[in-house]
Amino acid sequence: MKISVLSAVLFGVVTFATISPASAQQPTGVSPVTRTDLLKQTLPAGDFREVQAAVIELQPGASAPRHRHDVAVIAYVLEGTVENRFDGGAVQIHTAGDSWWEAPGTVHDTARNVSATARARLLIVYVGEPGKPATVPLK
Repeated sequence: MKISVLSAVLFGVVTFATISPASAQQPTGVSPVTRTDLLKQTLPAGDFREVQAAVIELQPGASAPRHRHDVAVIAYVLEGTVENRFDGGAVQIHTAGDSWWEAPGTVHDTARNVSATARARLLIVYVGEPGKPATVPLK
């Protein structure tokens, strides 16, 4: 599956959820639907036929255990601020509206909500080969 197909599906879901009833009046010349491109990524070679979407919620100060993704990951911050570190690299801070890409095999060293008072919510889309686990815990 190509990212463009996934984008179209997600766009359709968002569009369906946000379009007002037919009886509502729209100002002339103003579109009720807008599009904001978040990211575009070519998938590596593989049998990418399985797609899964999940909302991950991190309570204040919470962090996910160190893990690896054996599938491609597209992440979008719905709410809050998240600190990430991938494959031993530099710490990255992502806030609401930010997105990122993780190639298959990426090690997620750090994934934590930096706030002590507010939750963080992420939309995660896994794109992978059937039978491969989306997340593998690491020590």
